[in-house]
Amino acid sequence: MADVQPKRGPNPFKGKTLLVLLAVVVVSAILGVLYAKSVVNRLTDTQPMTLPTVHLSEIHMFQLHDRVDTFRDDVKDGDPTKPLALSADELNALIETDPDFAALKNHLFVTINGNELGAQISIRAEDIGLVRLRGRYVNATGAFDVGLTNSELNVMAESLFVKGKPLPTHFMRQILGRNLAEKLNQDPRLVSGLRKLKSIEVKDGKLVVTARK
Repeated sequence: MADVQPKRGPNPFKGKTLLVLLAVVVVSAILGVLYAKSVVNRLTDTQPMTLPTVHLSEIHMFQLHDRVDTFRDDVKDGDPTKPLALSADELNALIETDPDFAALKNHLFVTINGNELGAQISIRAEDIGLVRLRGRYVNATGAFDVGLTNSELNVMAESLFVKGKPLPTHFMRQILGRNLAEKLNQDPRLVSGLRKLKSIEVKDGKLVVTARK
């Protein structure tokens, strides 16, 4: 009789959950504002933006995957575990090499400066539902404040650049103060995973995820 693989519970670290959805939500929020103002073609590109890459040693990659897998399993089983701290290089290495993050490869590059999370995003318009803009690309960069409040993910834009230029002030006003992760917090599977976490924060150059005790 074949072995039956155990069914994993909600995992907020899968590429199809937190990071993938977050990238889509952020880009959609930007495009939602721009689309309403009929300036999408002016602020999108015909070519994708070339994103940087990182290269970690084989030993570092093994240790990285081991830390992530251990943390995930401990959270799922309700076992005590240390906070998971990931540098920008480690986040980008996961995006580049982990099959769970395949949807983000060549589309998202993360930077961390102190307590601020930055992101470069390059994604096809049709991949976020903008079929009428098929063949065009959304190339954006920005700085974001990320946190967890009452088991809800909070992502606030602090600055945004599209095609290398700051998003016009009258557009930016509509995004500032808005939780770009609002739709993510309506996903039952993701909410279930977030409820097992105490905090998500960007601190001292790392993304730190702490589980509830």
